[in-house]
Amino acid sequence: MLKFFYKHDLTVLLTLYIFMLPLGKTLWYPLFVMACIGVVLFYREARLNMRLETGTRWLIFCGMCVWIPAIISLVGTIDSERTLVFVLTYPLFFLAGYFIYKRVSGGYSLYPSIYLITTIVTLWGFLAIWQYLDPNNPFGAGGSHNQGIHTRDNQFVDGGLMMGVILGSLFGFLTLSFWNKGHRVAAVLLGFFIIFLCFISGTRSSWLSVLATIGFFSIIPFLRGHRLDKKVWIGVGLSTALIFGSFSTLISMPGLNQKLDQTLVFFQNPSLGTLDKTLSGRIGIWRDAIKLGAEFPLTGTGVNNFRFAHPLVAEGGNPWIHDFSEESDGKHPLKGATHAHQIFLEAWAGAGLLGVLGLVVLFVHVARTTHSVMKTGSFIAIGALVAFWAGFFPLNTHNNFYGGWLNAWFWIWLGIAAGLIFKQLKAEGVK
Repeated sequence: MLKFFYKHDLTVLLTLYIFMLPLGKTLWYPLFVMACIGVVLFYREARLNMRLETGTRWLIFCGMCVWIPAIISLVGTIDSERTLVFVLTYPLFFLAGYFIYKRVSGGYSLYPSIYLITTIVTLWGFLAIWQYLDPNNPFGAGGSHNQGIHTRDNQFVDGGLMMGVILGSLFGFLTLSFWNKGHRVAAVLLGFFIIFLCFISGTRSSWLSVLATIGFFSIIPFLRGHRLDKKVWIGVGLSTALIFGSFSTLISMPGLNQKLDQTLVFFQNPSLGTLDKTLSGRIGIWRDAIKLGAEFPLTGTGVNNFRFAHPLVAEGGNPWIHDFSEESDGKHPLKGATHAHQIFLEAWAGAGLLGVLGLVVLFVHVARTTHSVMKTGSFIAIGALVAFWAGFFPLNTHNNFYGGWLNAWFWIWLGIAAGLIFKQLKAEGVK
């Protein structure tokens, strides 16, 4: 058994992580094992090499862009315990990503994991469709949100309502992975299936992720100097017609048009009020996040503290502010929105100017790598970087950037991307 695990640890742990995403806190187990193995691998590399590998230095630079501002935010934190939890656990997430990088760059194939993850996605999809079609399904009422096992507080688990977020990143990675293998029809069919699941999930950030991914797809041929022949244009035209035809059918079905109608409210009657409704009440949160950063401009109020910093600047009657004195034993009398719902504003409020600067440097760093890989790298490497951007491009607003769930997602994709990129460079003789 141990010999099997050692030989297939990447496949086992990565697949288990994806499988456990809707199953609550169990998802931390495979991540912790990845981090433990990562410690050993990092020690070996540091001990045996006078200079760390290029891929390792690339990952460390990415991590420092977030970690250093977080450490400095301890100076002005309003809750040192919460900020310290982030600062002290962040290296574990890095080590999990580093483990993936070392395995992939060392020659381990990702395709066993890819095929198993595709099977998991297919299962999730059928459960979500079941939820919509059958009012007696075990996950709760469908309609505007259809996420199957990912549904919040269903009778099995608290799924977290994250299926759309997960699939928003997996869309580009899985389709380009199949395309890279020459399975073109399977890639297209899988892509359509994931787009469909993102739409019925009701998670609008995943719609943005899909649109961002399609945007990346559209520029790949031009960056590689390909000329698009008639067959390609016909395929693009037919695919576009199929998407719009399916979309018009879907929005006419009960429940599925609710989130779209909410999105279009602003365009039907442009005003600040309808814009706020379209954005699910986030304008007030963003305004308060800007205020927080302005009051603590250098170091912020401490990363991972937005929910308790929010009441410091919120006006009376703010619907996001609630009494929290009993739950916190008086430590935090009030609690606001759990996070800023926008990663740059999250950094501005939590880590101040240094946090924002760190994010800018990070995105520029990854963007330069992405541009280079899209011109000459493998499609599967492009897919990993596209997956990262689909989850973390600056206009997406869905999750807590300093929370554990999103940190794990962040390092999973950076680890996969670095492994694939530097595996290719090793093959070309670049150390």
